[in-house]
Amino acid sequence: MGRRRGFFAEMQYQAAKAQQERARQAAAAERQRVRLEREMHRAQVAAAQAHERMMRANAQAAAQAEREAKRLHIEAQQSKVESLNANLVEEFSAIDGILESTLAVDDYVDLEKLRRVAEHPTFRSADSAAVPPPAPAAAPPEPYFQPPPAPTGLSAVFAKKKHASATAEAQVRFEQAHAAWRGVVAEIPRRQLVALEQHQAAEAERLRRLARDRQQYETECDERRRVVDEENARLDDLIARLARNEPAAVDEYIGIVFSNSIYPDAISANSDVDFSYSSDLRELSITLVFPPPEAIPTTKSFRYVRASDELAETRLTQKDLTTRYANLVDNMTLRTLHEIWESDRARRIDSISLVGGVNHVDAATGQDVFVRLVALAVAREDFARIDLARITPSETMKHLRAVVSKAPYRLTPIDDRKGVRG
Repeated sequence: MGRRRGFFAEMQYQAAKAQQERARQAAAAERQRVRLEREMHRAQVAAAQAHERMMRANAQAAAQAEREAKRLHIEAQQSKVESLNANLVEEFSAIDGILESTLAVDDYVDLEKLRRVAEHPTFRSADSAAVPPPAPAAAPPEPYFQPPPAPTGLSAVFAKKKHASATAEAQVRFEQAHAAWRGVVAEIPRRQLVALEQHQAAEAERLRRLARDRQQYETECDERRRVVDEENARLDDLIARLARNEPAAVDEYIGIVFSNSIYPDAISANSDVDFSYSSDLRELSITLVFPPPEAIPTTKSFRYVRASDELAETRLTQKDLTTRYANLVDNMTLRTLHEIWESDRARRIDSISLVGGVNHVDAATGQDVFVRLVALAVAREDFARIDLARITPSETMKHLRAVVSKAPYRLTPIDDRKGVRG
């Protein structure tokens, strides 16, 4: 049972599922459960600290520390119970409120809002920055001749020859140094040219790599645009076919509507829907799959038993389970009808025929069977006169002349051989 979602239906389903999860997490942060969990954690930490103090305490303080550790442990267990019970309350509220929750939203899907625009990341390349130009080649300081100091005093008479020799040697060294300097200066233009050529080659290579990166980026942008253009073309095609009232297009639109309809986690994995539209009859035929009875949580509450230091569960009575499941069947049926007609602003659907049931393994044959629990047919104008915010769901099902199982929780099938149309 069930059908594979269409492209836009799957896209909407994933977006709606993610939005539901974000909303659930945000709401949970504000609820009592968070405070209780924090209190539980605080009590656990305090209990551990008290236990550590007990181990360090002397014999006289050990008994008191043990009592304190026991008290804090009990507080932690009680806080855990309160947190678990808060979770149960939240879960049951979500299941019991599936009809009320859909009344707070508009189920119409504006297909134009599904139109996409290609989004591109900022272009980045390791070669975006230019190669720094070479620094100008600077000539070293020009050497200058510095003769040795002339002798003075009485030694000047006898040292003239020695000073002349030292001066001649200094002159030779100077000329050698100056010749070497002139050689370095003469080499500067060639070195500058080589550095400039190397810089130009490096810059050309950088520009080549940058162009390669840019081409790769543009190719990726083109691919993103191509994918988005294809999706938008598919959307245009859906809108055009929907305007022509083509059954397949109506089916695809309804699939998107159902993909936006997110049920609580406890039952969402077990619920499904199949449908088909007849343009001749202007009728939508729906097969609604309910979660099996065992999907409904059976724990009513938790409690802490001090004698055994255990958490015990209190189970829901059979009557509570039976009533809650029957309400779920009624609420899912009415919610489905409401979502279809609220989303059908173009009034393509005049009537809905619906069969709801559970996929089940027959205990006698071991075969997969679909147990029918609900069947009804209703016209738009009849359903439009119902104020879902003020009804009792079981009474509304009677008003719609729905054939409903006498015992849905026991999977007692309906007998609709005489039909359901009034």
